[in-house]
Amino acid sequence: MWDELSRTDRFLYERARKLQNFMTQPFFTAEAYTGRKGQFVTRMEAIEGCERIIEGKVDDRDEKEFYLIGKLE
Repeated sequence: MWDELSRTDRFLYERARKLQNFMTQPFFTAEAYTGRKGQFVTRMEAIEGCERIIEGKVDDRDEKEFYLIGKLE
């Protein structure tokens, strides 16, 4: 399947995976289950992070870096 995607579609797919991982925020109530300290991320910070991912400004980063990161630095 991956081989059948065009270069543009691969970028879109990778961005979608990053966005999916980014949306898994480290909530305070889930600290006991995730083992990670909870973080407060404002709505604007979350939207700005999503925009950066969608615009391709973090294409050089691996999708695993976005899992439970809180705010996008």
